Amino acid sequence: MIKVKRIELIIEAIEQPRVISTLKKINVSDYTIYKHVGGYGDRGERNDSAFGEKFENIAFIIACPKDQLNIIIESLRPILKSYGGMCLVSDAQWIVH
Repeated sequence: MIKVKRIELIIEAIEQPRVISTLKKINVSDYTIYKHVGGYGDRGERNDSAFGEKFENIAFIIACPKDQLNIIIESLRPILKSYGGMCLVSDAQWIVH
């Protein structure tokens, strides 16, 4: 197993192209996207499909080495400041197969 940082980014689906573009600029090409994400936060309840596809939430899951973490976070921070969302970072282990 390889120690990595796990980044979970929850953001409005309309921002998906901007997030992908940002990740490409810093050479991050491995991520997973979960669609139809619901929950409750500072903006109240967000049903997974209440506002239509463009305004639903999505989740990006990114695993990266520790030395790549800061560049990813600092690249995503302007998107979060502009549009809100949530970003969590945790320790994880990547199972090599």
